[in-house]
This record gives sequence, C-alpha cells and structure tokens, in this order.
Amino acid sequence: MLNERVVIRRLAFIKYLYKVAVKQSQRPEPLCSASILTFHDAIELFLQLACEHLDIGKGKGEPTFLDYWDILASKLPAGCPTQKESMKRLNKARVGLKHHGILPSKSDIEAFRAIATNFFEENTPLIFGIKFSEISLLELVQCEETKRNLKEAVQLLEQHKIEESLGKVAIAFDQLMYDYERRKIDQFGLSPFFFGEDLTFLDSFFIGINRSEAGKLADFIDKVKESVEAIRNAVKILSLGIDYRRYIKFKLLTPNVYRTLGGTYYIFEKRPCGSREIPTVEDVQFCIDFVIESSITLQEFDYSVEGYSQ
Repeated sequence: MLNERVVIRRLAFIKYLYKVAVKQSQRPEPLCSASILTFHDAIELFLQLACEHLDIGKGKGEPTFLDYWDILASKLPAGCPTQKESMKRLNKARVGLKHHGILPSKSDIEAFRAIATNFFEENTPLIFGIKFSEISLLELVQCEETKRNLKEAVQLLEQHKIEESLGKVAIAFDQLMYDYERRKIDQFGLSPFFFGEDLTFLDSFFIGINRSEAGKLADFIDKVKESVEAIRNAVKILSLGIDYRRYIKFKLLTPNVYRTLGGTYYIFEKRPCGSREIPTVEDVQFCIDFVIESSITLQEFDYSVEGYSQ
C-alpha cells in the first residue's frame, strides 16, 4: 500500500483537476466542452490511485476506463465503486469529443458536472476513508510559510473569524511572492522581477507635506505614487503568469500587509468588500483558492539561483 502522505497529495491533485473541470464547465459554449476531458482524467486518476491504495493488481495490459469497476469490486463492498452507468455516459461523451469532434450540449455538460461530483463524494470515503470535501489543496503548496499561514486562515475561517482569516491569507500570498523571487536573485543582488522601488512610505503624509499649505502638491505626489505602484504590481503579477483579473478581486478582499526586513508582517489597512461590503465565507474561500492556484502556477516553472538567494 502507498504511504498515507503520498495518497493525500495525489488526492489533492485529483481534486485540483476536478475544480479545474468545474470552472471549464461554467464557461460558454463551445469552451465548456473541454471539461469533459478534464472530468474524465480526474476520475481515471482516482481509479488508478484506488487500485494502488488497495494493492489490487490490474492484470495483463492496461485496463480500460470501465474495467476499473470490476477490478475494484474484488476488495470493496457490493456495488462499489458507484456511478458506473453514469460513467459509461461520460466515457462515451469523452470518446465522441476526443475522437470524433462531437461537442456535448450545455445541459449535458451540467449533467456531467453533477455526475462527477457525486462520484467523488460517494467513492472517496468508501475507498480512502475521508470525505471529498476534507481533501485539502494545501498539500500542493510547496512554500512552507505560505502553507502554514493558509492552514491558520482555514482554522480561523472555521471559527467564523473572517477578518483575521483574510489577514493570514494576505500574508500567505506575500510570502509566496517573496519566496519565489528571493531564490532568483543574481550575484549582484538584483531580482528579475524588480520593477521599481517600494513607495509605501513615500506619500505626502510620510514626506511631511502640509496639505493646508500645499494641497495640490500633496494630491499630485499621492496620485503619482498610487499610479506607479499600480503599474509596478500589475507588471509583476503578469510577468509571473498569475491571472490578473482574479488578483484584482483578491486585492479588493484582503488587507494590505507590510513585511519588515526582519520578516515581521504588519496589517495596516482593511478593505471590507464582498456581499454588502462585508466579507463573506465565500470571499475568504476565493482568496484561499487564489493563493493555492498562484502557488501551483509558480511551481509549474520554478528554479533557484544557487549561492545568490537570501
């Protein structure tokens, strides 16, 4: 049997694929058709992992998608895994799309999304002894500081401490960016993702301009600072391959954080948004998912410059 940590990590990846498929299924036609392939891949990976977890041999040759139900039946209660007839429909739609270019209708896509959801919710506890909803995508995050703060954010969310949870998520994202960038600093201490100096403490207030005496100058300085910061952040996020539109929503929901040279974080501005200007559980979950997805995006192409990271 596989190591428990390996099983959980692979289940987390399967759940990630499932969530990707859900998002694909919600896109307009014909783009939503791609979800059929992703749902099928996620379920097939699940069935393969189930065989390894239960230490069941697959016999000679590679089994077909539908063969797994008979293979797994030898070590599971009668009727398990479930959803076999529904999976026949999904498999038929996948063959039609991949091999014959037959595009399923939007209503079919919605039905397959429900079928896939039922499959995972019914079979995960039966085979792995854990609810599908309890599988955490946090296992896919490699930055330990980010993972730790996200776990704390999840715990705070369970206690309905919305603002505190959003603060932890904001710190987790900043740690993710800092960790990725610091490992790519060259021998001169320069980062390839440097797009200008930090202007946090260079607004009119910190410079010491008296607004009653020089209001227009103070407004000009603040607006220039805000514009430069916005451009700098946008270029950095885009250069890292992170979805900028989702990033904007994330920033609207989370407080601003400041990291000192010693690594201490301070939260100095809260931005209540979401439903009726009050952050909701769904808002926080979106932010947690965004950080996880950003981590996966960065991990897709990661490297370190040996000897120069700080």
